[in-house]
Amino acid sequence: MATAVNVSATNNADIDGLLAGVKWSGTISYSFPTSSATYAYPYSGGDSEPTTSGFSSAPTQMQSAINYAIALIKSYTNASISYNGTGSSDIMIAQSPAANPTSYAYYPGNYAAGGDVWFGTQYDYTQAQLGNYYFTTALHELGHAFGLKHSQETGGVANVAVPTAHDDSEYTVMSYRSYVGGPLTGYTNEQYGYPETYMANDILALQTLYGANFTTQSSNTVYTWSPTTGQEFINGVGQLADGGGVGGSANRIYETVWDGGGVDTYDLSNYTTNLTINLNAGASSVFSTTQLAYLGNGHYASGNVYNAYLYNGDTRSLIDNATGGSGNDTIIGNAIANVLKGGGGNDTITGGGGNDTIDGGAGTDTAVYSGNQANYSISYNSTTHAFTIIDQRSGSPDGTDTVTNVEYFQFADGTVASDAFLAPAVVIEHAGSTSLGQINSHYFLDPAAGGIGPEVMLNGAPLAAGQFSGWSPVGAEKLSSGYGLAMESSSGQFIIWTLDDSGNYVTNAAPISGTSAALENYETSFHQDLNGDGTIGIPASALPSTTIEAHGATSLVQVGSNYFLNPTAGGSGPEVMLNGAPLASGQFSGWSPVGAEKLSSGYELAMESSSGQFIIWTLDNSGNYVTNAAPVAGTSTTLENYEPSFQQDLNGDGVIGVPSGTSVTTIEAFGATSLVQIGSNYFLNPTAGGSGPEVMLQGAPLAAGQFTGWSPMAAEKTSNGFIFAMHSSGSDQFIIWTLDNNANYVTNTAPMSGSSTALKSYEASFQQDLNGDGVISPASAAPAAPADNVAHDTSTHDTADLIHAILSQHPGFLLS
Repeated sequence: MATAVNVSATNNADIDGLLAGVKWSGTISYSFPTSSATYAYPYSGGDSEPTTSGFSSAPTQMQSAINYAIALIKSYTNASISYNGTGSSDIMIAQSPAANPTSYAYYPGNYAAGGDVWFGTQYDYTQAQLGNYYFTTALHELGHAFGLKHSQETGGVANVAVPTAHDDSEYTVMSYRSYVGGPLTGYTNEQYGYPETYMANDILALQTLYGANFTTQSSNTVYTWSPTTGQEFINGVGQLADGGGVGGSANRIYETVWDGGGVDTYDLSNYTTNLTINLNAGASSVFSTTQLAYLGNGHYASGNVYNAYLYNGDTRSLIDNATGGSGNDTIIGNAIANVLKGGGGNDTITGGGGNDTIDGGAGTDTAVYSGNQANYSISYNSTTHAFTIIDQRSGSPDGTDTVTNVEYFQFADGTVASDAFLAPAVVIEHAGSTSLGQINSHYFLDPAAGGIGPEVMLNGAPLAAGQFSGWSPVGAEKLSSGYGLAMESSSGQFIIWTLDDSGNYVTNAAPISGTSAALENYETSFHQDLNGDGTIGIPASALPSTTIEAHGATSLVQVGSNYFLNPTAGGSGPEVMLNGAPLASGQFSGWSPVGAEKLSSGYELAMESSSGQFIIWTLDNSGNYVTNAAPVAGTSTTLENYEPSFQQDLNGDGVIGVPSGTSVTTIEAFGATSLVQIGSNYFLNPTAGGSGPEVMLQGAPLAAGQFTGWSPMAAEKTSNGFIFAMHSSGSDQFIIWTLDNNANYVTNTAPMSGSSTALKSYEASFQQDLNGDGVISPASAAPAAPADNVAHDTSTHDTADLIHAILSQHPGFLLS
């Protein structure tokens, strides 16, 4: 059992105004008695509460509130506290009509009633929820039991009250005043407008009695709150919420944070309101005016979250960092090194003391300093795009700050635009949508319309003027992905670099002459006359132009040694590009472009070899190579199926598409997909009409007879591709293939017999009687096709031997 001992005054009225003059020494026990017999008799120091008719245990809701308050006190202090269930203890909490009309508690004392808490029966304490009167009453009464007095009263250890400015619920739950200067005749707070924690004066007074706990949240901690419900999250873990988290009028945030150490952050990036965040000890922050507690008679709490005072000047409890939301935020740091991020909106950020890192984020942001501009050394690093602001006054009260994404610096004697401290930019070119500029020895890709773009980077470092002897950047332009950068040598040669969206070097084309068609073809994308011949692009009379084909919507044109995809209706289109450079005539020996056509997204390009084979390329909307199909013979059904989209007779057989004499067999047309054999190949057409993809295996069309004894017999569309049934008529076995949306083989099941439950379970998906037993079996809970290609014995046959037999005849039939 603990004993009660006297305490001394501190000569600080914010503390002494709460100290009754006694505290507990030793391990403090508490309990919730269910019987009056648990109390000593006689009940010395008390008022016969245990023996008054109507005694009962504390309501479970108030027990929860007391446990919550105990946890807070343990997190603030080094008090040793133990729970003794319903037994005898130092602090016993129960209910008695003797405490009517409300509640009270006894200070620590070496007598029977010392430390006991009593709730009356006139109020319905079962209504206790975080943020309401009943719940905060538990915090208040437990404060008495640990040695705190009413803040508005004199007496106690120094016969003083808490100073008027701090005598209200914003600073202490021990006050009878809801707001500063409020009446003492009853609280005026709204239903969920009461403190959710002990407040700053309470915490400091409790720490004065029992020491400060610097292990609480002593690792790196991120605090967030819900703009909707007000619920707090600590490192993503939800805490107890006002009114149980129902939101609405219970969405209030009204608390004080004590954090013992580590690198800690208030992260308000989920807020869209204009935040005011202040990290100084004892200060408060406003996240949302709709979440401020209404204290009555027109008064609102000055903040949502209050910071605890320092204990004996120890800065470990200060919050280190703050992140704003998308509104116009005001963020104020404290005496230690802070990381302050404005986020979106037009933010005003004050680092204060310490060496701070300030990032204004998006919007027009201002960093605030307490001295005149002449008191600071200001420099700019073009590599990191960061300003270094050094306070040169004695003691450096504003420290040394690293500042990015801030448009203005506000000093005591005026506000200055941050770009006034940059070296003047030299604009190399301003054509198109991108301006190529040089600041000092580095290059920047800024939007021509204004603003700041990325720096040109090579191997993780800025590209520097003179880094490549005789070569200099002369042009840049934003592409659909990344940037193009033109480098020119003193001898009149050019190299085109490709950069990513952050300005990092990715690759480059081979050097080309300034008089080459290849360079002139680049000029149109750079919107710039790179070679200075007076024309952007190839002069009309400079090179022969040959129209290779003009079928459909796209005309394939060769200009010089390069190829262009022009609209047949007139005008110019993109150049065919491969790996960042124009495709050149003869680049692939024996292969030439013979047809092109615009698709819904990008282009298709037909390449023909001197041996009569074809490869179909896919290009993006800018003419850049993306991928290609496998080579096919000019006589193949595969090629002839491409001809309608090209609107061209590619193989010269006099027919666009599959000749009418070619065998076309519909194998099945159940469900949404029709399995069709054209020649020796297979297609998955919609049963409603139109054409679908060809069945492909390892990049080539699946051919009839490719796997001896096996043939396709069914197909059906799924949510992410197709299922495809192969049947071995001789052994009455089936294998189900999975295909992607382009009908490329992905995986397959093990073989299964026609009479197996496994096979029947697929029939509903195929909408077809696969095994010919006259019934389409319903889908069962049979497992889906295994993705690992491990044999599963689903029939009376030796399926593993069958798979190995197929593999030995047809390597690659089962793919991993």
